[in-house]
Amino acid sequence: MALSNSKTKRITIDRENNEQSRRLKRSVNKVRWSHALMQIFWTAGPVTTIGLIGGYYIGYGTMPSIQLLIYFVSFTVFSGIIGLIAKVVYDGTRGHLKEQTERDILTVTDTLSDLILVSRDYVVQGYEGEARQQEAALQLLRRVDLTPYGVTIAFTDMTGNREIGEIMGQIFTYRRIGLQTKVQELYSAHQSQIDEIATELAKSSPKAAKELKLWFKGGSSGRLKYGVPREPLFLQRVMAAIENNNPFLMTFRDVEEMMILAFELINGREIPTLIFSYPGNWKYASVLDEMEKKRSRYRVAQARGGNRIRALASYLTESGFTAADELPEGLEMNELVKKISKVMDRLAIQSREMLLDKQIGTKELQKLSIVLKNSTELYKMAYDGYKESARRRNELIKTMEKWEKIILDSGGSPGTVKVGSGKRGIRIKESIISLNDQQRLEVCKHLIWYFEKEDIKGDRNSLFSATYDKGGMLARRLAIEIAVALEPHIQLSKPEIQRNINATKAIYLGNLSPDLSAVQKQEIGKQMAREVDNGLGLAAIRLADTLVHTYRVELNDEAIEFLHHHYKANLKVLRRVVNRKKTTGPSIPILVDTPLSLKEPKAIWKKSLEEVRKTVSKKA
Repeated sequence: MALSNSKTKRITIDRENNEQSRRLKRSVNKVRWSHALMQIFWTAGPVTTIGLIGGYYIGYGTMPSIQLLIYFVSFTVFSGIIGLIAKVVYDGTRGHLKEQTERDILTVTDTLSDLILVSRDYVVQGYEGEARQQEAALQLLRRVDLTPYGVTIAFTDMTGNREIGEIMGQIFTYRRIGLQTKVQELYSAHQSQIDEIATELAKSSPKAAKELKLWFKGGSSGRLKYGVPREPLFLQRVMAAIENNNPFLMTFRDVEEMMILAFELINGREIPTLIFSYPGNWKYASVLDEMEKKRSRYRVAQARGGNRIRALASYLTESGFTAADELPEGLEMNELVKKISKVMDRLAIQSREMLLDKQIGTKELQKLSIVLKNSTELYKMAYDGYKESARRRNELIKTMEKWEKIILDSGGSPGTVKVGSGKRGIRIKESIISLNDQQRLEVCKHLIWYFEKEDIKGDRNSLFSATYDKGGMLARRLAIEIAVALEPHIQLSKPEIQRNINATKAIYLGNLSPDLSAVQKQEIGKQMAREVDNGLGLAAIRLADTLVHTYRVELNDEAIEFLHHHYKANLKVLRRVVNRKKTTGPSIPILVDTPLSLKEPKAIWKKSLEEVRKTVSKKA
């Protein structure tokens, strides 16, 4: 006989989360109990007994009592067991955080390495026709483990000449196995032909022409493993993009450089720096430093505001609550904020209509609740960022006015740099830019949060969506977010930090491949960070340029020789820097745009979110 519906027992299925007990079980399994207990009883037995008898006899001239011996043995046993239990409990509760830290670093390393490869493809995609072929060839030549066939393909594509490609492949093959006689024969036979091709190639791609000559003469990419030249001024363009609320001021190669910078710092890279200080009361430099600190804080606030607004626009589009043409990529910031505000208003009204509609299910309301929550949070973060940026800008303007007055009062130059000791002058300080363990963890947690917020993974479609323009904006926002994550730890927006990073080589990542495991990618990063060339010659040249053309001090011959001797800076380049004509205008860029004025999150948005949440909780 069938049971009636009223008497039918309901069987439910649910998931019991036993993560805590699983962690405790794992920590228990890690302990070698037989070894640990044997160590405790060995210490408590023979070791404690011999130690107590010997020490007591030496101190008191007699043997200890049995009661005292029992006390010390018992104390040692109980202390050891309690310590062992405490270790197991710690490993099962707080000890897992270390494992989580290692997983976070591994996750970010894995994702960043894949994104670097994707960004390289986007760099190539930005070119057309012959230029694309040449750029693809340059990317190929940046691999240390390139085969002779790969060299042939690269130079065939670069020059559009199969014969040149085969010649370069032959030279590479003979040079690699040490047959220099054969190399010289090929060099003599084809030198005029290569020079002619290189001259013609230089008209369309100076980089390609330089690479052709370099490989032909034997200075090929064998030394790439010691570092790759960075894209000139990439950090300045990223900072300009932040300051002007315009991500399109940076290129895809800048995006790639930012990801490489984060990748190498997370994997232990220590970037050498030359920073000068000025003992004594030198107002000229101290005011400039104060101004650059204010500018740095202003840029970071701008980055937080601008990146969150563009992330909100992207989120509203991807969640399906607005069309892509309503919030198009590349829209001017003020216009974008107006459109976002209208979409948020419409979303709030739409939520109330959905609440009145009895046919709307719980799933639809839950989705609406998530969208309202995330949208409101992103807007609030943008509002806080722009509110801070307005305050930081006012502080910066006051310092800039003080700077201009000091320039006029100083007569154009504060003096000449001299080598030697003294109470006043310039002291060059050698330091490093790096992340300690805690900073690495904080950067990785920030990036993991951003990856999850933007649903970024290592594959092309999840990062850059389906179209080039869409992907371009997401990639640029990622570069800005990396700058925001690194800023608190290495002060990326400070001019001296930018100068030193630009003056060093990036680690070589030609061996990266999507097929590698996360651990293999991390090992490549660590190995290349150890092998990279950390010479300070270029950093010294950049320092000289800053002293002469930003601080407007004089460098005499003795100071030039000092930089050459201690840091191996090129003498000719140093003299060229010193003798270059100084600009008469201000050395610090002037603020043009006023920061965006964002209104507070509207009450109707918050109220709609609360109403939807209440309805969902009642239906659950």
